[in-house]
Parts: sequence; structure tokens; C-alpha cells
Amino acid sequence: MIIIEKPYASEFLIDTVVQNDWWVLENDAIKEADIEEGAFEMVPSELAKKYYLTQEYPLIYSNSENAITWVLQNLPESNLSQYIKFCKDKVVFRESLSEMYPDFYFKSVNLDELKTMITDDIKFPVVLKPAVGFLSFGVHTINDAKEWKGTVDKVEKEMKLASSLYPNHVVDSAKFIIEEMIEGEEYAVDAYYDRNGEPVILNIFQHPFYNSSDVSDRIYLMSTGIMIKYMAKIGLLLREIGQLKNIKNFPMHIELRITKDEKIIPIEINPMRFAGWCTTDVAKYAWGINVYECFFNQTRPDWNTILAKAGKGVFYFSMAEVPADTDRTKIRGFEYERYLANFSNVLEVRRINPKENPLFAIIFGSTTSKDEVVKILSLHTKDYIV
Repeated sequence: MIIIEKPYASEFLIDTVVQNDWWVLENDAIKEADIEEGAFEMVPSELAKKYYLTQEYPLIYSNSENAITWVLQNLPESNLSQYIKFCKDKVVFRESLSEMYPDFYFKSVNLDELKTMITDDIKFPVVLKPAVGFLSFGVHTINDAKEWKGTVDKVEKEMKLASSLYPNHVVDSAKFIIEEMIEGEEYAVDAYYDRNGEPVILNIFQHPFYNSSDVSDRIYLMSTGIMIKYMAKIGLLLREIGQLKNIKNFPMHIELRITKDEKIIPIEINPMRFAGWCTTDVAKYAWGINVYECFFNQTRPDWNTILAKAGKGVFYFSMAEVPADTDRTKIRGFEYERYLANFSNVLEVRRINPKENPLFAIIFGSTTSKDEVVKILSLHTKDYIV
């Protein structure tokens, strides 16, 4: 079953659902979406609940973590709900991985504690983020005690905005985690555990940043070289994580860092979905695969053939974010054409309504230039706001 939820479902996802005649949960998001009536079979919530309560490892995918609410309320004792709780709460996640990473420093605090806590015992530099979060809301790198108060003030403002956009199961300002800054390159992986608990990798993204204080989701890169270099190593890590909770029939988007000595350290797992805002669709351009069909059909991409045919260029998705300090009520428009002139080979542009969402656009493209990637990272979307 597919659960279509706000904030965004791509035409590619909807077309895939229609072509495969998959069940879709009947909910408010579907009723409000601009989808042709009768395009697919909608399943009432009670019927879906009764059916999936009979499944030991229910096969459910959603485009948005907003769907977590339905699963936790209707299938509270299911394995799927247990996987979600393991992944979504970053404190629980860190505690579960403590045997794998015994020396990793982290601390759980609430928002009031952040405002008053003494920083003498904190092992700077650290990353501060909500224990339950999405995108980069409330995520900040803090290098020393001098930056503490100013950063906490920023976090408080960002979490007020996030709380107005997403439910508590997606973003929650009640609890935060302080954890050591992992030195190394950041990567993200779209993968699922099959019915036998084996991990299946569908894409590996490199997530570069403009500088050490940058925590944005501006651009994610994928290439043949990245896949060849890390697929086997990341596959072993996913198998080890999966065995901790006997995970089966579970799609996820995992973020991790790889240190200079090639140690792979997970940052977080986003449950029940691949890359957010349907950016996972970029796999159709990069590798010619449909990740949704891979999950529901339980198929593995033939990576030997795919990578042998792939070129040496880099594919990417880029997110044009609305700056957190922007007054959305004053936004009259966005200079899309001028902004897109910074990209050499745009494959697809998805325009997003900035009045209701934290983005202006999602851009799929390809490049062979490192300088272009740096240029994209350095863009300030505020310069293009009308």
C-alpha cells in the first residue's frame, strides 16, 4: 500500500501507482490533491488497518513522513511501528547503535535545558538537532561555547516555523540531541530491507557542503564512481543495522558520514520513505530505474549492467530553499529563469509553492564540472526572491 501525504507527491510517483494498480490509503491529502478521480483504487482506513494487522511485516511506502502518524495510531504493535520508533527518535537510534559505536559522544536534552545549560562538559565541536526532525530545521554545528547562546536562539525560531509545517511525529521541538561532530564526507542512501531482511541499495548520494557551518540540503550528487566505491561497504553496514531489529519489508533513507580512515558512521535513518520530497525520482535519470517498483516488486537493480553502461558525469538533485528568516507573506514570486541560469544541464524543474512550503523548487540535472557544484552550493536564494 502507498500512503500519499503532504507536502508533495510527484507526477512520477502518481503515474507509477496508477500503472501498477497499487492500493492507496484514502485520506485527506488524497482528497485535496489534484489527482483525477478514479485514477487508482483507494482503500478506506479501517479496511487497510484490518488487512495490515494480519501482516507480520506489512509492505507500506509513503512519499512523506507525515504518514507516520497513521501507522503509529492504527498499527501501534506492528513491526513497522517498532522500526519507525527505532529510526525516528535520534536519541533512541544512538542508544541502539551504542555497541557498534561505543566511543560516540551524544547527550539528550530538552529545549528549556538548552537555554540554561552549562557548556563546560560539552565536547565541542558538536551538532545540535531535534531528536525528531526533518530537512535541516533546528540543525546546527556549534564549534565552541561562544556560539552556544546565539545558536540556541536560532534553533528556537526555526522550530516554531517547523512546527507550523509538520506534525509532531515528523518534527518535534520537545527533545534535542547534542552529538559529536563527525569529521568526514556526508552521504545518503536510498535502500530497503526485503522480505528476508536483506538490504537492497537503490542509490547513494554524496552530500557536499559549502563550508563547515553549512547544514543545508542544497545539492546531492550521484555517480558511477560513488556507487562502485561504497556500495559493498554500505551494504555490510545496513545488514548489521538490520539485524539489530530484525528489519524486513522496510524502505528508508539513511544519512551517514565517511571519515578519512573510511569508517562509516550513521547520522540518522528516515523511515518508510526514500529521499524526501520525491527527490528519489532522480534515479530514473541517473540509473534508469524506478525505485518504487523496486521496493514493491522486491527486485534488485542489476548494478553490474547499469554501472557498466553509465557515463562518467554526475547527476544531482538540488533544492532551492526558502531562507528561514523570510517573511512568507511578503513573497510575490521567485526569479526562476535567472536562478536556473546557474545550472548547465537541467533535466527537470519542479516548482514548489513557497507560501506553504520551505522550498521554491526542486531541480534535477547533470554536470561534469566541480566548479558548477561549488557555484550551486554558494547560491543565495534570497537574491532571487521578488
